[in-house]
Amino acid sequence: MLNFKYFYFLCILIIISGCSKNKDIEIFFNDGFVYKAQNELISELKSLHSRKDIKNALLQQDWIKDFKIDFRINGNIKIILDTKNPIFIWNEKYYVDSDVNTFKFDNTNTSLAQVFCPSNQLNEARNLIDSIKNKESLKDLQLIKLNFKYSSGWTLFLANKTTIKFGKDISAERLHVFEQTMNYIYENKSIPSMIDLRYKDGVALNYGK
Repeated sequence: MLNFKYFYFLCILIIISGCSKNKDIEIFFNDGFVYKAQNELISELKSLHSRKDIKNALLQQDWIKDFKIDFRINGNIKIILDTKNPIFIWNEKYYVDSDVNTFKFDNTNTSLAQVFCPSNQLNEARNLIDSIKNKESLKDLQLIKLNFKYSSGWTLFLANKTTIKFGKDISAERLHVFEQTMNYIYENKSIPSMIDLRYKDGVALNYGK
């Protein structure tokens, strides 16, 4: 789901020297370098002098999903970090992961879909994006933007400049109709500018500019 693959390594190890009593801190980023905040954390850890300060610094990072600290007998410290993996950007301010956790958008990755909606619609946005990405015939769609308005519901914008109007009710049946419609479009090699799924008895395709 995540588009950060080009950032990833199996494991990245950073060793920070110069903490209290010249001991070392080993930091393992299990997901590789993903966020700018990781560099900021490394710089911050260099100046910390107690276990409590180190733990508090990690707890304050909203992009960290989980961490483990191993305080060794020789005084060295090993930290293993797992990062949250965003699936879209919300209102140009926050990343949102698959558990609908929000954390600060730092412009590290701008290729994710931009979602504009009230906070009480985040679950719907997550469900729609997950449903599209989990369908074999739809997973390659390049989602650019997803908007929600109380007057018209959800509107999805694709990289090929096609607009899809889902309306307020994103049911399994409507998603199935969307999948069938996209299969028909691909088979006929005729990309419409707009697909309107809000009709109960069918789908409207607009080939205008």
